[in-house]
Formats: sequence, structure tokens, C-alpha cells
Amino acid sequence: MSHEMPRRNRAVVSLLLAAAVAGYGCQRDEPAHAENAEEAHREEKHDAHDEDVVELSPEAVARAGIATASAELRPLPSSLATSGRVGYDERRLAHVSPRLSGRIQRVAAELGDAVAAGQILAWIDSIELGQAKAAYLRARARLEVVRRRHERVQELYAAQIYAENEALEAEAAAREAAADLVAAEESLHLFGLGHEDVAGLSYDDPKASLYALRAPFDGKVVAKEVALGELVTPERTLFTVADLSHVWVWIDLYEQSLRHVEKGAQAHISVDAFPGEVFQGRVSYLADEVAPESRTLRARADLENPDGRLRPGMFARVELSDPAEEDAPPALVIPREAVQGQDGETVVFVALPGGGDARRFERRPVRLGRRSADLLEVLAGLDPGEKVVTEGAFLLKSAASEDELGGGHHH
Repeated sequence: MSHEMPRRNRAVVSLLLAAAVAGYGCQRDEPAHAENAEEAHREEKHDAHDEDVVELSPEAVARAGIATASAELRPLPSSLATSGRVGYDERRLAHVSPRLSGRIQRVAAELGDAVAAGQILAWIDSIELGQAKAAYLRARARLEVVRRRHERVQELYAAQIYAENEALEAEAAAREAAADLVAAEESLHLFGLGHEDVAGLSYDDPKASLYALRAPFDGKVVAKEVALGELVTPERTLFTVADLSHVWVWIDLYEQSLRHVEKGAQAHISVDAFPGEVFQGRVSYLADEVAPESRTLRARADLENPDGRLRPGMFARVELSDPAEEDAPPALVIPREAVQGQDGETVVFVALPGGGDARRFERRPVRLGRRSADLLEVLAGLDPGEKVVTEGAFLLKSAASEDELGGGHHH
């Protein structure tokens, strides 16, 4: 176009001068009108201007990994766009506290560590635990002695050597000792000892006062508030363990949007950390009350997060499917990744037919409408069946920018 403009300007000036000499000054604007009509016709037919076309050799196309997809007419259900924040799945979040008081003897897990269910997080030296174990061992020893005496008294009673009241007293003592042992064992279970731990207690155990603080399930240590030698109590949280393979996304919905959302609606989540990637989830909770200050209702989407890439606290863009539109009207749609931003315009690159050995791509401004998780509606700028670049468009955008700056035509 840079070579055509001087000739066009000279032609327009000549026509204007001729019209003035002939007395047709009132028709001076007609060439401009004709030019505008011609330009509108070119836009309607999507005729490519030289500066908007990039040519690449087949080898360059292959190196760039350029791929295309057709603009096609298909149903596009409306979606509700909003925002949210990634949070922990509170069913898989545990604040780990000791069940008794003591001093930290060893810290066995650090912030960020992956831990398995039952894995030891810290050892606590607890006088309380030592006393509870000693009480259990005493109760167990006493029961053994009382049972033997009870068995002996029963034998002597049967031989009419002991009186009945002595046999009854021995039986009561045995039952009392058994109850004391059960109570002592229950105390140890409350401190986190299992049946095997209790059964393995001995009188000469040098670690009798050491308490193992364990992970409640498989997960990651996301908070650690303890140091070696600290005195801790049951009221204090020492570790927070979270299973990040599943997360929640909290969403605030305005009142007027509630008719578009229901439990089970599909949620499409995107975050800045992973541009172009959409995570899928479903709405699992809608609050029963609208907040009076903001006039919003809190909703929650559940997402699988097996690789742990979604982190609690991340800002999320959320699109919720509209269940009210089961039969959406057909729309001209293209993949999201086909759209580029350039010089304040929304553009796509259209693969043009012909061109001989070279592949030709036209930079085309478009006007967009509705959107879904992976599709965008095109209101103007494309015709059905035209092929748009979905991969490698960045190279074409760079080439087009170089053409504009350098004054060249093609690459």
C-alpha cells in the first residue's frame, strides 16, 4: 500500500483540479465516497492488504509448529464469568496438636515436606505420658497378682478351707484390678497409643516418656510452628497438613446471577500461573444466605488437583455454565488460543489459499462475543470454514510487527 498511496493521491488531486476548472466543484467529494465504498467492500469480502499478509516457506511453517482450526457454526451455551480464590479442601486439612504437654525433643518434618499417614512429625518428651505408662504397668502388675490370689482362693473355697466371704472379696478385688487396668489403657489410647504400642510396654523402656506426634493422612506440611526444645501444650497447633490433590475455589455470586448457577454446574477455572490452561470442576456448594453488605452469595467449586499446581490463595478466573440454556443457538466459534492482542486490536491469523510454494497468513481484526471454557464467539471478521492459526500465532504476530516497522511485505 505504501507504493500505491502517492499515485492515488495524485489521481485524486488531478480529478479535483479538473472538476474545479469545468465548474463541477459541487462534486469534489465523489472520489472520496467511491474510495470509501471500495474500502467497505474490501472489508466485507476480507480482501487481504499486503501489509497484513505474512508469507512463510513450508520449512518455516514446520519449524514454527503452526496448526490451524476451522471457524465453525456450533452451539455455544452462555456462561457466567466471575472470579474466585483457590482454597484448601477443608475436609483434607488438619491442624496437628499434641494430646499432652511436653518439651520438643526432636522435629522430624519440615515445612513443605510430603508426609504419609502415621508418619512421625515430632517427638515430645512428656512427663505426663511417662506417668500414664507407669500407671498402666502398675495396674497390669496388680491385676496379675490379684488374679492369682483369686484363683487360689477359689480352689481353697472349693476345698471348704476358705469361707464364702473370702472368696467373694477375692473376686471383687480381681474385678476392681481389671477395671483399673482398662482405665489406664484408655488413658494411653487417648494420648495416641495404639493397642500394639500398649501391649509392647515394658518396665525398662528408656523412651517411656517420648510421645510421637503423627501425620493424620497423606499430604504436605503447609505450616510449621515449632522448634527444638520448646514447651508445648494441647492447645497449640504445631503443624498444618494438607492434602493438595483436591482443592476448593471460593466464588462470590451477585444476586442477579443466581438463576444461572446451580449445584453440579460445570466450572472452568484459569489462573495467571498457567496461561491458556483451563482446570475443570463442579459447583458443590451454594450458600443459603446472601451477604447484606455486598449482596453476594458464596459458592464453592471442587477441583481435582493431582499434580498440586493449584495453590491455595491463587486468584482464579471462573466461568460457570448456564443450566438455563440447554439448547444454545448456533454461533460462529473459534478456539480461544487463536485470538491474539496486537496494537490495541483483537486479531486472528487466517490461512489464505494459494500462494504457490509459500504459505500465506492474513492478520485479521475480529469482534468477539460470548465465550465458553475453550471457545470464543466471533461476531465480525470471519466467515464459517475459514481456517485460523491456533498454534504458532506468536511467530506470525512478530513477523507482522516487523513488516510494519521495516516497511517490508512478506517473510
